[in-house]
Amino acid sequence: MRKLSIAFAIAVVAAVMLTPGIALANFAIHGGYSMDTDACAGCHRAHTAASPITWTNSANEQRSALLISTADEVYEFCLTCHGSAAAGAATNVVDGVYESDEWGDLGAPLNSGLFDLNNEHGVGDSKHSVAGSWPAWGGGPDGGPFPFSTGAGPAIPMSCTSCHDVHGSSNYRILKDVVNGVRVGGYDELVPGEFTPTPYVISNETNYPAGGWLLHEPGAAQMNDYEPNYTTPQYAKAPGGDANKGISNWCAACHTQYVVESGTTNVGVYDADGYKVRTIDPAGAYDAADGFGMVTRHRHPVNVPMSNYLGPRPLIGNPGVPLATDGGVVGSDSWVDCLTCHVAHGSAVTMEGYANVWNSTDPEPDSGNGGVDPTQSNALLRLDNRGVCQECHNK
Repeated sequence: MRKLSIAFAIAVVAAVMLTPGIALANFAIHGGYSMDTDACAGCHRAHTAASPITWTNSANEQRSALLISTADEVYEFCLTCHGSAAAGAATNVVDGVYESDEWGDLGAPLNSGLFDLNNEHGVGDSKHSVAGSWPAWGGGPDGGPFPFSTGAGPAIPMSCTSCHDVHGSSNYRILKDVVNGVRVGGYDELVPGEFTPTPYVISNETNYPAGGWLLHEPGAAQMNDYEPNYTTPQYAKAPGGDANKGISNWCAACHTQYVVESGTTNVGVYDADGYKVRTIDPAGAYDAADGFGMVTRHRHPVNVPMSNYLGPRPLIGNPGVPLATDGGVVGSDSWVDCLTCHVAHGSAVTMEGYANVWNSTDPEPDSGNGGVDPTQSNALLRLDNRGVCQECHNK
């Protein structure tokens, strides 16, 4: 027994020593590297890598990612640190809880939600997939009308790296600068050899660099007194209040239609650098297989100030959903964006009643399963049923 205790103690010490001292997005293992960094060795082996995971180069060739692991899928490798029983990071994305009290509340839900890979939290769990190829709801095809009867676009390969750049990006939480071929962040070379961040997604966290994260700079130089918070949403409006940026337009790299209030958004145009450019067909119509046929679809506005509401009561009650703000102060100029109503990774809230209808054109409560079975999906919403609506509209 004593030998086992000693062995266990040695293993724990080794695990602690191998855990990065500053395991924050854009720093340590994930970016902000110095020229003499040793962080590369935390994930890669130059000559003896065992993992079969690959990446695609500019010639569309599959090359080894040289990862330390025998993982077959990217998410398996990421869960080495971010999984339920992993010691490498406090952000447990499977259960959706924060396992520290340094940059959030110990045991509190993560801002991003939970992946719940084993579906242990309920039959209605909904999540972004971490493996395979899936269509995005509201995702239009390249260069044409929207012909899909399912309401979803072409299949998109999905993994953790579909959304996150493990080596750092200009955006909040290392959200990628190019998603699904659409530029949603990055760096402008305004001066030769000097690259200026142009993020779409920023944060109101203490001392967050509103201008975005620098490229190829030592992490400590950017750290200053930055204080991330993984359990209290502190979402900011788009840099400079640009309504064509922000998390909503970042998400629209795949969910192409959801940033316009009506009609169809396509991504059939390419800019000079080869990135897709969203174009809008305001008269667009499609059949979403919901019983209404080929009609123009209308959507909740995003990235607009709440002051555009005219009514007898303010549109801001005591919202339990996060609004995008300037400097963290909620007011009439706050924005509703995707993360106001939805979480990014997954949700275990309940959908029932009017969500469970057989015929959308005759919405009798609990009459059967509609186009989206509420026992199988909850649309990644933050609150049960449509509680996210009541939080702001307070009817």
